[in-house]
Amino acid sequence: RIAALAEERGIATAAEFRAAATSADLAKELSVPAKTLEGFLYPDTYFVPAPFPAGLLARLMVQTFFDRLDEVEPGWRTLAPEVLFERVTLASIVEREYRVAAEAPLIASVFVNRLRLGIGLESCATIAYIITEIQHQPHPEYITLEDKGIDSPYNTYKWAGLPPGPIANPGRVALDAAFHPARTDYLYFVLRDPEEGRHYFSRDLDTHNKAKKLYLKK
Repeated sequence: RIAALAEERGIATAAEFRAAATSADLAKELSVPAKTLEGFLYPDTYFVPAPFPAGLLARLMVQTFFDRLDEVEPGWRTLAPEVLFERVTLASIVEREYRVAAEAPLIASVFVNRLRLGIGLESCATIAYIITEIQHQPHPEYITLEDKGIDSPYNTYKWAGLPPGPIANPGRVALDAAFHPARTDYLYFVLRDPEEGRHYFSRDLDTHNKAKKLYLKK
């Protein structure tokens, strides 16, 4: 989508931006602990002339990511590269799950608790990523049981642990939540207000199922 927007605005062709964003050499040059820049292209408003080299645009977005990360967690440079990558991957899932900023640390806590217990994250956002970004299909209106059975390492209903990499480019709220999750014993959450985007948070499956039924009745 970033590539398409860059081309639409006459900044660079979509192919040029995709090439820059998936360049392992550029990722290494920018100290991104991954083979691509996915997850490290900070979502913000950028003012650049048109045309503008795709590589420079990618560098600008990555530099902005690290600048914002400095503000969120000044000590991130002490982390091992694989740990930083895991935190960014977690933040990317939070980015796709939260709508109310105050809930982002709670959502992060659910995933952190599930990772600690070795159980699946069961994030619908990862299923949506598979459908839209890997299978290149329209965004689903809702996730079906069939969708939850898709054979993909990004399917957090099928496999425990984090997916292989980020599923979005996290902003400040999601990054802050992933680096500073709330301390809770929540293991579940379900949408309770689709207009405001607020959720029910539960500690056990019975309470979670009751919350789901309550939402479905509305």
